Amino acid sequence: MPQTASLLPEIHLAVLRAEDIYETLPEVLRLACRAPASSLVLISGPSRTADIEMTLTIGVHGPRQVHTFLVGRVQDD
Repeated sequence: MPQTASLLPEIHLAVLRAEDIYETLPEVLRLACRAPASSLVLISGPSRTADIEMTLTIGVHGPRQVHTFLVGRVQDD
């Protein structure tokens, strides 16, 4: 259940290699087409929703906080 990792915790920690960061969404979507998967989760921040009374609620679905750690390569001299 890969979606639960990004939707259930209150704090989402992501550890990424610096070279895996892309500038635009179309670049990422082209990669997804090369390696089809059963699902794709894009996290842009806490969810927002407003009920019938137009009361804004933030963070109902998914994490309240997202922290990203970039890991670079250590070069040998």
